Amino acid sequence: MHLPRVEHRFVEVDGVRVFYRAAGPETAPVLLLLHGFPSASHQFRRLFDALGSRYRLIAPDYPGFGHTEVPESFVFSFDALAEVVEGFVLALGLERFALFAFDFGGPVGFRLAARRPERITGLIVQNANAYTEGLSEPALGAIAHRTGEPGAAEAVQPLFTLEVTRGQYEGGATDPSLISPDGWTLDQHFLDLPGRRAAQTALALDYHSNVERYPVWQRWLREHRPPTLVLWGRNDAFFLPAGAEAFRRDVPGAEVHLLDTGHFALEECLPEIAPLIEAFLDRLPAPRPLRIAVLGASGNLGGELAREAVRRGHQVTPLGRADADAADAAALASVLAGHDAVVAALKGPDRLVPRAAEALLAALPEAGVARLLFVGGGGSLEYAPGRRFVDSPGFPAQYVETARDQAAALDVLRAADTPVEWTYLSPPPVRLEPGPRTGRYRVAATDAPLTDAAGTSRITTGDFASAALDALEQRTFPRTRITAATP
Repeated sequence: MHLPRVEHRFVEVDGVRVFYRAAGPETAPVLLLLHGFPSASHQFRRLFDALGSRYRLIAPDYPGFGHTEVPESFVFSFDALAEVVEGFVLALGLERFALFAFDFGGPVGFRLAARRPERITGLIVQNANAYTEGLSEPALGAIAHRTGEPGAAEAVQPLFTLEVTRGQYEGGATDPSLISPDGWTLDQHFLDLPGRRAAQTALALDYHSNVERYPVWQRWLREHRPPTLVLWGRNDAFFLPAGAEAFRRDVPGAEVHLLDTGHFALEECLPEIAPLIEAFLDRLPAPRPLRIAVLGASGNLGGELAREAVRRGHQVTPLGRADADAADAAALASVLAGHDAVVAALKGPDRLVPRAAEALLAALPEAGVARLLFVGGGGSLEYAPGRRFVDSPGFPAQYVETARDQAAALDVLRAADTPVEWTYLSPPPVRLEPGPRTGRYRVAATDAPLTDAAGTSRITTGDFASAALDALEQRTFPRTRITAATP
């Protein structure tokens, strides 16, 4: 018998001292485990023993839960929890991982996935809602309370009592003797610590924000179709089995298992659940080197993209003007044959960029290449609906012609009826800054620039190249314009 060694550590994330457990080989596929209410990472202890020898299991405690420590100034909301977990992912350098989301792990994890879709290799959902049909009447009643409403804070206090904590574990269980009292006893200990009731009250009154995000998360599921395993205690009094089945609506290939137990399904059904997780993780595709042709590799940005691809172990063919005319479909089809993907980072006179877009759409099917990442400009992003930065009075005059050509290329791609899986990646409108890869960036499918807390849209060339390769490797955002920026 080989049991894993489980590490217990802290890491600093923006002033929060995040506690986490980790086990398994550091080179193994990563499973990030996000716990539920009112628990903490300790709820996964038996799962660590079952799977921690083959996979890298990592489970943090959120702010307001378990052993994680927060400053007095911390403001509790689900957005804040997700931001800390995102910072945790970046602090540990978790570039690719499968995500296990249980209960509160759903709203935290789905926020993370929507912000960092390129990092998610697979999704395991255990009694975590993203659909209103999964909410029972008691759940809807609890969600109805809002901050500032008379009596709202008082109304949610019963959720934090020992009776309710124990009931979440034992309710719906087929054999309560299989439910260890250690879990709910430890959870109640943490709930009763100074300041924890206030934190949990704030989160309870913010839960409605999760339901309001359901359409966003459903869109993410539809667009990205992550490999999905749904494990659901069918006797859960709060989250109904219909919430499990609903995942098939947006991820038709989702594997759904309804288990004869309650909310904390791992407590009673670990012998059934662990093999399902193991089989699911084993089915996730392992990354393989891609053969990538980079048009414009002699330019600053094209060169950065080519170097990032090489750093990741891909086979790169750098192509300049001497190698192929980017506007000649026949020449492109010949030189691009045998590649898995093409990156185009082009600029030039005589409307080269939109002509190259047209030529690539014609050439790639002939060459047998399915994937195109077209690096465009930020000038075509909009500062208001229908108002592009390139058309604004303050846009730098020296970049107007190139920016309009890049915008025209986006129009070409969007208008095309093509089998090519193109993605158009825009940097911020102005501040694409020379700099290294830091791993701190956001990617989203939007026509508006992404900004940081100060309202600034910027990114380093290293992070921009990393975002581009993430999209290319994951085949995310097909036939869509995306943009990337530092959060």
